[in-house]
Amino acid sequence: MKDCVRSAWVVTGCVTAMLLAVAPVGAQDLEDWQNAELVTLVAAINEARQGERAPDEDAITWLPSYFKGPADDLTIGPFTLLIDPAAVSADNIAAYVVLAEAGSDSSDLEFENVFYAEAGECEGERVCVAGFVQAEGGDYDLYIAVRDSFDGDAPVERSIDAFGRTTSVVVVPPITILRERVTIPNLWNGELQTGSVLLIQDLQPLTQVPSEEEIAESPYLLTGFRATPRLSADFRKQDTLGFLFGIYNAGHNGGMPDITVGYDFYTRNDGGEEFFNRTAPQQLGSETLPPGFDVRQFPLVIPQNIPLGGFPAGNYRLEIKVTDNEEDEELTHDLFFSVADN
Repeated sequence: MKDCVRSAWVVTGCVTAMLLAVAPVGAQDLEDWQNAELVTLVAAINEARQGERAPDEDAITWLPSYFKGPADDLTIGPFTLLIDPAAVSADNIAAYVVLAEAGSDSSDLEFENVFYAEAGECEGERVCVAGFVQAEGGDYDLYIAVRDSFDGDAPVERSIDAFGRTTSVVVVPPITILRERVTIPNLWNGELQTGSVLLIQDLQPLTQVPSEEEIAESPYLLTGFRATPRLSADFRKQDTLGFLFGIYNAGHNGGMPDITVGYDFYTRNDGGEEFFNRTAPQQLGSETLPPGFDVRQFPLVIPQNIPLGGFPAGNYRLEIKVTDNEEDEELTHDLFFSVADN
């Protein structure tokens, strides 16, 4: 039996953190040019919901993660969009996100939000932008519409009619639509749960409380931390396996939980699986958490940082086992990844 080495992201057991929410579109103050762009996105999604327009196949990939939200019954889902570069061409992108009850043709929406993002290149030369959804647990139809944003300087097409009059029309760029049936987990049901295991590339402490604008620009904000997600589970030996996840609804004694987290690694091949190694069990309780910690107020968000230098090239499954010693409950969550020599 071998033990992996863990680095200093977790030295006392965990980081207490909560995701921050961004005001939905109805609560935001948008400039006139933003409203003009939003109108075109809303119209496109309405057409898609009414069956008058088909979604664009394979043009957008949606990569969500889920954490317990900041208000009762809400789950918050920061996500990354991978967009076909043929769908957008400007430096900035406007996006409109909608959650509707699954299978419903009602005009009522469970969630809507508009966000503007700088187009970054990532993952196979696709365009990469981040946003978020938040809703109660359940099944939904997700719609996302994206287009180039002109930042208030939209191009104008001018023409002269038969009477010599000049008309000007603002150019509307192509709009690309994703439609997907999604299930958002209910992390408020009182049962021991983990949220998504989010691969992270970087985790930086915040030196001050972020503004609403900063939160809107960085959906992967935790109280006190800014996470940069990693979009691929393919690693090299010189890389570090960084990830974080939340533990929710744990039993407690006056707010203090008693939790053990184990990390077991298995190699995967055509013949099945074989145990590879594990870390020492991680204890989350009165001896590792700050005095006065109350799990009813602060969910446990656990970051880990595991060097992969000692992992031979191959495919792996990490089994994360969470044991609630107060309630005598346990659950497991799997994380699959690969390691290459270079």
